[in-house]
Amino acid sequence: MRRALIAAGAALILGAPAFAQDVTIEKKTTTTTTEIIKEVPETGSTVSTVIIAPRPPPALQVEIPPPPPGPAMVWTAGRWSWNPDTQTYGWVRGKYLEPPRVHAAWVPGHWTQRSGGWVWVDGRWN
Repeated sequence: MRRALIAAGAALILGAPAFAQDVTIEKKTTTTTTEIIKEVPETGSTVSTVIIAPRPPPALQVEIPPPPPGPAMVWTAGRWSWNPDTQTYGWVRGKYLEPPRVHAAWVPGHWTQRSGGWVWVDGRWN
């Protein structure tokens, strides 16, 4: 029995290079081009990336917020997000956020039309 196992192991070891020659590896590269405008502020080191959607977003979906997870949490409504890879809008569900300070008010984001298409302006705390 032991000789049979040793013989089988030797056959696998010696035959492995022959099996390896039959393996084919295929590499596929995909390139996506997206129109991106980088706005550079006059001071500081922050650079924001703005993606321009060629058409306006659909009408907002109606969302009923679930109960808040805490007394200070603020509901931020859902929104449409542009996917440059698929050239379509996708819905991003609303969520609760914790204000950065007492009495901070959430100013919702919005889509605005600019030359060349539509741009998302992020919501912010006021």
